[in-house]
Amino acid sequence: MKNSMKMVISSVILLLGLVGCQTGFAQDKTVKDGVFTAAQVDSGARVYDSSCKTCHDMRFYRDTLKSWNNQPLLFLWETVMGTMPADNPGSLMLEEYTDVIAYILSENGFPAGEAKLDPDNGMESIHILTP
Repeated sequence: MKNSMKMVISSVILLLGLVGCQTGFAQDKTVKDGVFTAAQVDSGARVYDSSCKTCHDMRFYRDTLKSWNNQPLLFLWETVMGTMPADNPGSLMLEEYTDVIAYILSENGFPAGEAKLDPDNGMESIHILTP
């Protein structure tokens, strides 16, 4: 009985260790990790020029990003989507809002990568980091 109890305890410890390792792999990303594509930046630039540029220059976003430091990128995306453009909030397509965020990040020195930025797929685990 003593040996079987040791085996059960050992199995539980092993299982907990494996679960802990797997959760360690699902680490949060930051905007410094290439979380959007160059194509999104190009598309976002066009939307920005037609819908955002008249009210906001890039200096506005440098200051704005500082206030979002350590926050999930999804929160910024939701705020922009819910409040912009000021004369017609929510009027852009979801993809356009996402591409504008990619453009803003790119213009503020964050790198493009291979993964497409997607508010329905992991954006809540991408954090904004500013210097």
